[in-house]
Amino acid sequence: MELDRSDIAEFDDQGYLFIPGLFTTEEIEVLCRDLPNMLSQHGPEVIREPDHESAIRLVYGGHENYESFKQLSRHPRLLRPVSQLVRDEVYIHQSRLNPKPGFGKGGSWTWHQDYGTWHRVDGMQHPKAVMTAVFLDDCTAVNAPLMVVPGSQNHGLIQDVAEDDQAKGYALYDIDRDTLQTLADEHGIEALMGPAGSVCFLHCNIVHGSSNNVSPWDRTIMYMNYNAVSNACTGTDRSWYHNNRNFTPLIPLEDDCLLR
Repeated sequence: MELDRSDIAEFDDQGYLFIPGLFTTEEIEVLCRDLPNMLSQHGPEVIREPDHESAIRLVYGGHENYESFKQLSRHPRLLRPVSQLVRDEVYIHQSRLNPKPGFGKGGSWTWHQDYGTWHRVDGMQHPKAVMTAVFLDDCTAVNAPLMVVPGSQNHGLIQDVAEDDQAKGYALYDIDRDTLQTLADEHGIEALMGPAGSVCFLHCNIVHGSSNNVSPWDRTIMYMNYNAVSNACTGTDRSWYHNNRNFTPLIPLEDDCLLR
């Protein structure tokens, strides 16, 4: 898969590029087979919802611990576009599953920039990283879709932030209300919605967040977060599943790797 000039221009301008149905139903089924094991594992890489201890908020490191997600991390439909967008070879900085369960168990995410954490905590020098959000469930208007402020990445790293004291097992820097109000008034807010198998390529500096999921339907997204090899992080404080120290450039697999 190759992006054309208009795709790259849209990403550079808006801070994201949404491609519905990039993966087939059969490929998503392969990935979903590993979800029960991921959601039943224990360890520091598993983060629970603070208000619902039975619910999982995040599972880090799936690209190393599960074969299907290891293949997804090297899938050409992700790797080639990401390399085009950062103009460099890439490695996995971090992967995380956000299952966002229904009936109010899947909690909200305050407005933030991922680069805010990666720069301040992991020593990522420049915003040459891309988050890829792979929809494992249908994401609709009612099951707490991911929301973005288009074009907000062009404002650079926002300094008016506060460390989220509710974040346990990960780091998050919340954007203050006045800054968000200004950005939203200027750019608006878009909800990312589409069927399972859709993918959104997100600039690491785009402002994004989501509400809690009060619908009866889960909204599961797997994030593969890539960094340019030339932009390798210098920090060593966090564990590998937060800040991967293997900077070897990833080589794409065959396009049918998930179905083999």
